[in-house]
Amino acid sequence: MKVHTFLKEDYIFLDLEPGEKRDVLEKFVTALKKRGLITKEKVILEELLKRESLGSTGLEKGIAVPHALIENIDEPILALALIKDGVNFESVDQMPTYIILLLLGSKDNPGFQLRLLAHICRMVKETDFVELSKKAESSHDIWSLLKEEEEKIE
Repeated sequence: MKVHTFLKEDYIFLDLEPGEKRDVLEKFVTALKKRGLITKEKVILEELLKRESLGSTGLEKGIAVPHALIENIDEPILALALIKDGVNFESVDQMPTYIILLLLGSKDNPGFQLRLLAHICRMVKETDFVELSKKAESSHDIWSLLKEEEEKIE
């Protein structure tokens, strides 16, 4: 299972403004709606915030993976935001978060989301994806870098 096969270049955002965690999630969800990727903006934001209330999805090395299981979603949605100035996502290592990899899965198939989350955690530990991404100038750069870094892990 490779993240780059589920992340489309149109789902990569380089223009989200930094801010508090909740504000950034709101902006991210709004950006997804503006691009026509989601329709249930309020429901999705509520589910993401509900998950964050259980414990931060901020991992280490500058990445957070906010995620939620959503009713009546046909295919999982994976989107990425690069915030070059960083944001406090209350991560495990207390360092700023630069990459937000948002995952919306189907309540009918929670196993898929768990497998993808496990792969993302492994990728973060075994590659320099986040550090390299901070220098990216386009969505294509990030997608290509993700693919290249994922090829390093088996």
